Amino acid sequence: MVFLTFFTNVVLLACFLGMSVGLLAAGRAQRLVRSTLPLAVVAVGLALVTLIVYERWEALTVAVGAAEASPRLVYFGTEYRPADATQWVVPIWAIGGVFFALIALTFVGLGQVMGRAFEAIPDRVAAYTTDVLGSLSGIAAFGLASWLELSPLAWFVPIVALLLYFARPLSVLQGSAAVAVLVLAGIGAHGLIMSGELRWSRSPSSA
Repeated sequence: MVFLTFFTNVVLLACFLGMSVGLLAAGRAQRLVRSTLPLAVVAVGLALVTLIVYERWEALTVAVGAAEASPRLVYFGTEYRPADATQWVVPIWAIGGVFFALIALTFVGLGQVMGRAFEAIPDRVAAYTTDVLGSLSGIAAFGLASWLELSPLAWFVPIVALLLYFARPLSVLQGSAAVAVLVLAGIGAHGLIMSGELRWSRSPSSA
């Protein structure tokens, strides 16, 4: 969120790409969803490591935007570390590219599950109706979670539970990955590695 919040479509497009590849792989015998939780551990863990390194290593600069080339573009929160020849400068496309690939790979298994569910419904209109209703339900759940000011850890719990359901039969790897994702999400959600205050709010007045 420190960097990709400026480029939210990176995450969205990665999700779409992974789901689309998973839909294309719906007919494969291999159950790709069993790799979702392990990949999620890698993605969340790497995100926390990246944040820790950026928070504690003052010599590191992430080049988000070229302010000198376009002074009308301001990336708030990144201007405090100007690029310096004596510092380590990491371009945003490198960070964005790594997480784009990880997020896309994580969603491939979910796309395969969705594709197989669609194939199990002979009536294509009914399948598409189910898809739309699922999307609307997700939007409603997201809105409710935001209204209740739930932290990301509360969001991860039902998601991990669903992933465990889809990944049956369970194994030590799946169980360990589920616990690791929740622990890492809790560490990130409650600011255990960041300086400053974290807020979960509906509006600035309620923060």
